Amino acid sequence: MKAWLVLALAALVAGCVPVDRDPARDVIGVSAATGEAADVAAAQPLLAWKADQICTVPGYDVQKKDVAPAENKQQIVDWQLRCEPYTAMAPVRF
Repeated sequence: MKAWLVLALAALVAGCVPVDRDPARDVIGVSAATGEAADVAAAQPLLAWKADQICTVPGYDVQKKDVAPAENKQQIVDWQLRCEPYTAMAPVRF
């Protein structure tokens, strides 16, 4: 019984320990292939869906948007983004 109490107390205290964030390492990327240049806008819903799958907290900030040429008249649309930080007491946004 005493061991369970110590374990439960340790689990509660572990959630209060601050975690240092390195902003240079917080940026992640999502990309999608498109056809012609007019299809770049059509790739944005796919990129937003991919970003929502990666970020556990709703919301992200797009740091950089790139479009690179690819083979067969295609283009690669790439977003570099940073997820919103997770906090236990964050308000829920819908």
